[in-house]
Amino acid sequence: MAEILEGEKLIWQGRPTWKWSMSFLLKWGLVGLLPLIVGVLLGLVVDVPISWFVAASVIFIAIVVVLAWIKRLDSFYTVTDRRVVVRRGIANRNERSASIDRIQNVNTKQGLYGRVLNFGDIEFDTAGSDINDSDLALRGISDPHKMRDTFDRELVQRGSTSAGGV
Repeated sequence: MAEILEGEKLIWQGRPTWKWSMSFLLKWGLVGLLPLIVGVLLGLVVDVPISWFVAASVIFIAIVVVLAWIKRLDSFYTVTDRRVVVRRGIANRNERSASIDRIQNVNTKQGLYGRVLNFGDIEFDTAGSDINDSDLALRGISDPHKMRDTFDRELVQRGSTSAGGV
């Protein structure tokens, strides 16, 4: 978790939704069934034991489940009234943050699967930064449009507070 600084107000904190992991599981789980399908088709032509193909599929799918779980635990996001922090990595950590004052745009991105299950990405465009903006994105967030609206309101409020103080 990113440390909340004194005087900072937490807006949102969390990980990608499990629905995001489901898209990974669905895609690679279907690929994991290929050895079983090949084994069944091959068994129709020649006499081969299907147990090796079943074992290969089960092992592949088990690995996919573990990777999906790790992929979800790999990311942790914190948004406060002052900054956005994106932490990735389990063994090796990579943390990116940007001040709310430097954020120019908050965008959402959803694929077909994300639209059906209501999850997507929230991307932050920053001004004059050496940070790659793609690194400053919240991936797999539930209800990304509602979350973007929350962030937009905070940006507007923060901007009017900054402008009013000058």
